[in-house]
Amino acid sequence: MSNDNILREEIRYSLGFVRSLINNYSGLYAGENLAGDVLRFCDEMVRPEGPNARLKEARRLVEERCTRLAQAADRFADRDPALIAESRAKADAAIDMLQDAVFEWRKARAPVASSGRLLRRKSL
Repeated sequence: MSNDNILREEIRYSLGFVRSLINNYSGLYAGENLAGDVLRFCDEMVRPEGPNARLKEARRLVEERCTRLAQAADRFADRDPALIAESRAKADAAIDMLQDAVFEWRKARAPVASSGRLLRRKSL
């Protein structure tokens, strides 16, 4: 398995919890804060190490979509199952975009192996 695949698997696994929060969000309980919980987890993945513009935009989109899902599933609002399903799918798609942005960000930060040692070897 290549390093890119390993990194993708690690990120996908880490975001699995966020996906389960979105998929299981009911909006029926007063203590639920979907956007806050999702963003807290996403921020822990990235840390404040200078995320790039694409990562910031993906985070903003996740926040917006999770807020819309919370509004659609609010227990005091008219609960339209089609609107809730659409909002849930859009929030999941935003997580996909965040996953791609995190992958690119972490890949760009990874140290590149130097080939200088191989090039300095004496020829046979």
